[in-house]
Amino acid sequence: MTQLDEDINLMLIADNSGCATTLRNALESSGINGTIRRVAPGGRAVACARQTGTFSKTALPDLIFFDLAQSDEKTSSVLNEIAFCEDRPDVPVVLLTSDETQELLDAGDIGDDKAIMFSPTSLKSFVSKLKNGHRDKFFGALRTLYSYGPILVSIP
Repeated sequence: MTQLDEDINLMLIADNSGCATTLRNALESSGINGTIRRVAPGGRAVACARQTGTFSKTALPDLIFFDLAQSDEKTSSVLNEIAFCEDRPDVPVVLLTSDETQELLDAGDIGDDKAIMFSPTSLKSFVSKLKNGHRDKFFGALRTLYSYGPILVSIP
């Protein structure tokens, strides 16, 4: 398998910088170089993910990570506008879940009636596959999975 030859461009939708630190540490410990652009959940996150408004000329990221370690009304609303809507962005959305939010997803309390059909993998495993897999094939697989719903990754 080939290594990633170029930097990866990530968008992280998260209220706190702790999630960005966790993600950055996971990438760096695997030797993945890249940029993480953190945007708080809200209108700016939706505009950035959809390339509208001031973000109309901003390049789409390779992946959108969404911090779902805690759920509230604002987070759920933004999540529905980005990951669970019919016209969601082409960029795969990876939900960073906790045990609590995983239970809410499994029960259908998050994402309304949209089915999430895949068990979560750990952040360490996800990053390892990102690092060690063939980039085009890995992102192709993510896009296929994303056609059924967001990809779930559990954070430590």
